[in-house]
Amino acid sequence: MSRVTRASLWLMLALPGTALAETAVIELREISVVGVNHSEQPAQRVPASVSVFDGEQLQDDGMDDLGALAQRVPGLMLSAPNPRYTAIGIRGLGSSSANDGLDGSVAVYLDGVYLGRQGMIPQDFVDIDRLEILRGPQATLYGKNATAGAINLTSRMPSFVNEGQGEVRMGEDGLRHYRASLSGPLVDEVLAARLSVYDLSRDGDIDNRFNGRQLDEQDRQGLRGQLLWTPNERFSARLIGEYAVQEESAVLTASHLSATTRQRAAFVGYQPLPVAPFARRVEQNDGNSLDTVQRGLTLQLDQQLDNELTLTSITGYRDWDYDSRHDADSMALSVARSAVGLDHHQFSQELRLAQSLGERFDYLLGVHYLQQRLQRDVDVAFGRDAAAFFLGDRPEVTALGITPGVVPPSLLQGAEQHFRGGQDSDTQAVFGQFTWRPTERLAITPGLRYSRERKRGEIIRRVDGLAPLGIDPVSQLGGQLLRDIALGGAYERRNRIAENNLSGQLAFSYRFNEALVGYGRWSRGYKAGGINLEVTGDAVAPVFGAERATAVEVGLKSLWWDERFALDVALYQTDVDDYQALSNSEPADELSPPLRDSLINVGKVRLRGIEVDGRLQLTSQVGWHLGLALSDARYRSFDNAPCAPESAGVSCDLSGKQLFNAPRWSLATGVDYRRPLEAGLELFGALDYSWRSGYYGVLERGTGSYQSAYGLTDLRLGIGQASQRWAVELWARNLFDQDYASAFYATLGSGDYGLLPGAPRSVGVSLRGRY
Repeated sequence: MSRVTRASLWLMLALPGTALAETAVIELREISVVGVNHSEQPAQRVPASVSVFDGEQLQDDGMDDLGALAQRVPGLMLSAPNPRYTAIGIRGLGSSSANDGLDGSVAVYLDGVYLGRQGMIPQDFVDIDRLEILRGPQATLYGKNATAGAINLTSRMPSFVNEGQGEVRMGEDGLRHYRASLSGPLVDEVLAARLSVYDLSRDGDIDNRFNGRQLDEQDRQGLRGQLLWTPNERFSARLIGEYAVQEESAVLTASHLSATTRQRAAFVGYQPLPVAPFARRVEQNDGNSLDTVQRGLTLQLDQQLDNELTLTSITGYRDWDYDSRHDADSMALSVARSAVGLDHHQFSQELRLAQSLGERFDYLLGVHYLQQRLQRDVDVAFGRDAAAFFLGDRPEVTALGITPGVVPPSLLQGAEQHFRGGQDSDTQAVFGQFTWRPTERLAITPGLRYSRERKRGEIIRRVDGLAPLGIDPVSQLGGQLLRDIALGGAYERRNRIAENNLSGQLAFSYRFNEALVGYGRWSRGYKAGGINLEVTGDAVAPVFGAERATAVEVGLKSLWWDERFALDVALYQTDVDDYQALSNSEPADELSPPLRDSLINVGKVRLRGIEVDGRLQLTSQVGWHLGLALSDARYRSFDNAPCAPESAGVSCDLSGKQLFNAPRWSLATGVDYRRPLEAGLELFGALDYSWRSGYYGVLERGTGSYQSAYGLTDLRLGIGQASQRWAVELWARNLFDQDYASAFYATLGSGDYGLLPGAPRSVGVSLRGRY
């Protein structure tokens, strides 16, 4: 057995994505090693905790987007109230992108290109060849550093053999999901092409009681076109073009209304709907819409030089446009409506040089450059009910006997806040690592990375549309004060940061025997500081510092029982300094608005845990998989944390508390069954179950932001050809209709929270075919 095959064996052991053939022998795939490092260089065999899924498994198991994947991978967490606010976490560490100045703690790559915003991850995993999830600081494995881990997606390459596949999925709530791909040669053995498309639509499942419209519908389309040029055996060029659009009406249901909001609503004579977030109903008088457009172009060049030396170049350009309109007060009142426009452009270039020098030594050297440009426009318009609503909780209003009818709407009606600004950032990095094998059993891999980060940003606020103050008593006594509190004044800020960082890793693996390998890894991850792209007061700094993570991990990968039982165990500890977190705070005084979506640094965080991945082939027809993670993610030092709004405190001590969006326990398990029938047919089915313990969805741990423990069950049953040329499948998602929140968000005022309900039970049918 070659060294590459052995490395593939040990890396693939016990991973949830590992396939077991009907002969009960694990199918070894060198591509797993390739995928972990998103490079085809054997120099990149580095021990790490990683989950690998091939494209067939993603399709067969219905893992067609990141939300479905997160249910199957313990320790992977997704919070996405909308694409702009997408947050991905691994092992309890992950940041919300609700503040546009924040990078993700989990790096996401598509065909080797880093995606600058987490919401840019593909909305549909159509025609994906493999997907890898690396847990822990990624150190020197990829071009862009990261503190929590990395997700790497690789699309299928064009083929020089004609092939095609398609899938039609139909289900409840008008679900229509179409996917197809075609590939083949344009010039034999020289030029090949591939085209992949998808179209997904689904009716809304949240009832707007104001007008009877169904909200939260989905409408997504995308395509990917590729050309592969191989003029000779030593050179290849792969060009990838992508385009995707998304049109939805994302809306949150109220999970808690503060006493202040209830008092204000009562003052203007409005009765909000009872707080019942899983009743899937809202009452909003302004429209909600969300549109994104993403375009991308990637060029990968591979040149085989002499002495097994390979030079790889990956050039990527992507732009991402986000446009949303929504009812900012989330009620059937004309208080406020908002519009957000984001325009994100990025260019990246990565060069890698890899070589294998015999059986004992190989290395990789790389340089990475990333330029990102973000322009942001936010507009908030105030309506006729705004003035009376914002005065409704003031004690002096009650004391003076003021009624809503005597409050002039012109105090705020027609006023508009305009926020303009953005951020430019440039990243350069030089990285390298080598693997030395002093014996056949032992491999040692050190690596270093040097990074430079430069960011500059600005935020400007102006207010216009205000009518002159009237001569009535309310306007004269408190009109200007109300405007100052609700609108603020002119605000302008420009900031710059510049940082340098040295990080790296030291890893080793030791093969005890043919059935057992152990590994250890020390790694250091880094995420640059940034600029708060929100209005900040005295309590929040305009810039925030870098986040650094230092991790130690040891693990065992094993294969037993004539290669029918695979088991992987990993133990880790990660210490994070200056964790970058999102804060929603109480106002500093009664004349100030609450601070929302502000970025702060948490002093120290510690992640400890154990992960178990296993697969057992009980018979040639029945298989079982298990993924279990204990993630003890806690604040070690956080004595100046924002308080829960209902506590009326300004600063609280959260030291020792669990991180937000970090369930302590997560489990994914299931049984799959295949039975051959006559005429080359096959009956197949699967029962999958995932469970998470309870957690808070926001840092300040306010009422209405806690998700209790919950479990989801999926069922599949189908028939098809054993060769998988076609299959018909009946499926049920969330079989027992479990209520759960897929995301939390602080809404109108301090102490108001909304959640995005998780998908309800859905039953449908799929038809797949290929040639």
